[in-house]
Amino acid sequence: MLKLNSHDLLSSLSLAIDLCEYATFNENINSKNDFLGSTFQHKFLNHSKRTTYISMKIGQKISKDKIFLRNLFVTSSLHDIGITGTGQLIEAHLKSEFILKHSNNGSILIDKLPLNKTISDAVKFHHENYDGTGPFMLKGDEIPLISQIIRLSDAFELMYDENIPNFMQRQFILDNIKSSKGKLFSPYIVDLFLDVQSKEYFWWDVENIGNFQDIFDSIKPEIISTFTLEELRQMSYVFADIIDKKSPFTYTHSTNLTKLALKIAAYLGFDEEKRVKFEIAALLHDAGKLAIPNSILNKNGALDSREINIIKSHTYYTRLILSRVKGLEDITNWAANHHEKLDGSGYPLGLDKEGLSLEERIMAVCDIYEALTADRPYRKGLQKDKAISIIQSMVDKGEICSTALKYLKEVI
Repeated sequence: MLKLNSHDLLSSLSLAIDLCEYATFNENINSKNDFLGSTFQHKFLNHSKRTTYISMKIGQKISKDKIFLRNLFVTSSLHDIGITGTGQLIEAHLKSEFILKHSNNGSILIDKLPLNKTISDAVKFHHENYDGTGPFMLKGDEIPLISQIIRLSDAFELMYDENIPNFMQRQFILDNIKSSKGKLFSPYIVDLFLDVQSKEYFWWDVENIGNFQDIFDSIKPEIISTFTLEELRQMSYVFADIIDKKSPFTYTHSTNLTKLALKIAAYLGFDEEKRVKFEIAALLHDAGKLAIPNSILNKNGALDSREINIIKSHTYYTRLILSRVKGLEDITNWAANHHEKLDGSGYPLGLDKEGLSLEERIMAVCDIYEALTADRPYRKGLQKDKAISIIQSMVDKGEICSTALKYLKEVI
């Protein structure tokens, strides 16, 4: 049975979260940061990675225990999972009602993944203030230690401006963290942080962590566990739900497409491993939509040329997310190539019939059929015969595979 590296999966999930936050940030670029009174100039593309780096540097000062460091690493990497799909990025970091909502959502999502209760609790309480003024009003060491660490690391990362050289903002960040000692942040954690940041390399690592993978690799704990294909399948259903809920226009698209794909897999007699892989590919085929601004996904009308180019990039991001996991190469291709065409007019790779497998052709047909037949807030889904007629016209143009359409017709 296929075993998947835990670091690879965490890297993939963390990238998906950061891409979602980055897309949301682009729609809130002029928002003000009420958190510490500064203008909110932040990009979020390296938010999870930088927060994890700072957390691990603090954590390594506390303990060398492998389980503690593993839980800290996983929690830091996934701490903002509750924000994905909400479109409330700024609010989720600054406004109490949204902080409470995304903290709860994050804990609920973690509970659905093959992760332990320590991580779920740490995600839930990572916005608690040391003085008891946080969303759950935990105080002092009632707050899990991992949550206390992430509270400071997350705040540091939010203050950090990627557009300014680090030496020009060090004092501003340090002054704000010191002034919040005993209020927002644990005095113990603040003291450890001040020790960590006193070394010049820390600041250069913080500045360059998005550019050099070696920096991030240097703080990875020893994680000997692996995920099975079945566990990835469970995780895929959670993320398919996140992906679909990003837009009310497509709130069941991935799960509906998966049902179609599984019917064809059964019809063709796929063996168990291939069937599960095909299921995962269907569930995650639109993972890259997490990187697309909601204003485009939810636009009730025709997209302009700029918006079309942006939304087409979701297949590129699907590949970027999934390709981080070694051993999922076939799943990555089946998922990311669902907008390719036999005549080479598709995207993002511009593959033609020589480069497209049967599985990729089937995924493309299922995607088109589901999109045509699903109800949308602005229109009723097409009847089966009308949808098939439209796909047949694409077959006649040499864009879509006639065999894949034949299999679809056999199972619906």
